[in-house]
Amino acid sequence: MSNKMNNPQSMAGNQDLSRRKLLAAWAAVASASVIGSNRDLQNSAAADSVTAIMAAENNATGSHNGPPQSDHSNTFYIMPIWEGGLDRLGTTDEQYRAEIAKMKKQFGSGNDYNKLGFASIYRAGNLPLLLRQLRVFQKENIHRGVIFAMQTHNGGLINPDGDLRNYQWRLDGKTWRGVPGPVQGRDTLVVTPSRYATAIREQMQRKARHWSRDIKAAMRAYPGTIAVINFCIEEELAIGGTVSNEYLGDYSPFAVTEFRDWLRHRGLYAPGGRYAGQGAPESITGDFISVDGHRVSPFYDDPTPDKSNRAGRTFNATFGTGFKSWTLAYWDLEKYPDPITNPKFNPSPMKGRGSTEGGFDAPRVRNHSRWWRAWDWTCQGNNNSYPPGNPAHPGYGFRECEVAHFVQDVASLLIAEGLPKELLYAHQIPAELLGNAPAGARRALSSASTIWSGYLPQNGHVGITRFGSLNPNMVTQYSHNWGIFEWHPAPNVPADSPVLYDAALRDLRMFVSNGCHVLFPGWWHMHKVGKTFPLNDSSFAKAIYAFLAEQRNVPHWSQS
Repeated sequence: MSNKMNNPQSMAGNQDLSRRKLLAAWAAVASASVIGSNRDLQNSAAADSVTAIMAAENNATGSHNGPPQSDHSNTFYIMPIWEGGLDRLGTTDEQYRAEIAKMKKQFGSGNDYNKLGFASIYRAGNLPLLLRQLRVFQKENIHRGVIFAMQTHNGGLINPDGDLRNYQWRLDGKTWRGVPGPVQGRDTLVVTPSRYATAIREQMQRKARHWSRDIKAAMRAYPGTIAVINFCIEEELAIGGTVSNEYLGDYSPFAVTEFRDWLRHRGLYAPGGRYAGQGAPESITGDFISVDGHRVSPFYDDPTPDKSNRAGRTFNATFGTGFKSWTLAYWDLEKYPDPITNPKFNPSPMKGRGSTEGGFDAPRVRNHSRWWRAWDWTCQGNNNSYPPGNPAHPGYGFRECEVAHFVQDVASLLIAEGLPKELLYAHQIPAELLGNAPAGARRALSSASTIWSGYLPQNGHVGITRFGSLNPNMVTQYSHNWGIFEWHPAPNVPADSPVLYDAALRDLRMFVSNGCHVLFPGWWHMHKVGKTFPLNDSSFAKAIYAFLAEQRNVPHWSQS
């Protein structure tokens, strides 16, 4: 890029041509990097990225000789997560101003295209407090990141109607409550993310409506102050699998039914269905067939798993199974439609009520078979490799898709409620980065969260959490517009350590030059230095100051 482009004070002459070249290059990157199971959503996300830049171009103040007006599309945000005090009713305006002044002193003030703010979880009903915060934040010229706690664990969602099918049943065929002990918050009585659990889905819609109503009111009152909307908080499957494979989820009847339909492109995944085109890819099912002008699973209209109607190869032959019927082996939703409310029920009866001999079931033996990979694909369990089709159409197993679809569906709910999709980012665990040591590999398997699960096809953004180093290529394989929403470069390093400073400055430079748009460093403490995650009053803060001092006052996308 020429020196004239680097210097906003000398953007005359060939400036407009240079900008258009930059725009074309950025558009090519966006188009190449956006992924998803729905091609229309891919094209929409790429187009939206370019449209945002075009809007910034057209918002230039006064003349074509100045830089574009700063907005979300061209600004980098660094917004530490404020531990506790941000959302306490007793926190005064004076305390807010004091912490903002402290942050500016420790971080620097940024510039038009590199901005500061604070982030925290927003709970519906706290609108008066949020409005008070935004009034102070707007006067102090900082921004607010809001986090929506919509996930299946830690109380983000609960069982709304007492139907025990709404919980994540486990591989052992006996456990449905979960595993008590240290993993309790993310395991005990954790509800299913299945799209087929209608009561859970209705609860999600209600929560999204109430939460969005507050955020829209706040955005109307203080336009531009809320800069980032972040959700869910690390959606993952119940983590009892870190204790034992026997506690892996999700084997609820809703999830197993969805798995069957996902493989066959039936039910909600059928042509014309709500999630048409999002069923299992050919890398899992084998070559699709054509039915009534639609490309569908080879098992789409097979009468039973052991009889093929068109493809010439049966489901059983493909996956090495021995099913006699598409009816679920345990508590089929059509055969046994009534809610299960007696906690003494048997999740996997061999005969009698709830049982179907020879019926369909999800894999219960973890191995390297094609059948298990259709159910679950972890990089650690496959020689640290990604599934076929990655990154454009990754052929992850159903468990990984169940998690990713939940996140995408929350995004759709928020967009339907009128929140601006350009502000939305997910908040997912990059489980493939947890390593091959037993603890990391077990968490990756149990969680079924991936970097890909943090990708939103609605806008082309990726949002993850990360503690420690990160190769940006792991994220940019999916998108060049991304953020980290719980971030610390060196946990447990002493607050005054030069190691912390070096790691933070290195990562800031590397991340932002590779398309990182938002960072939520954790955690900002009002009255102390964090021991596990030192941020304020630490070498981490000094690194942020040094990084922001380096940044030219030019649009974010011209540096990425």
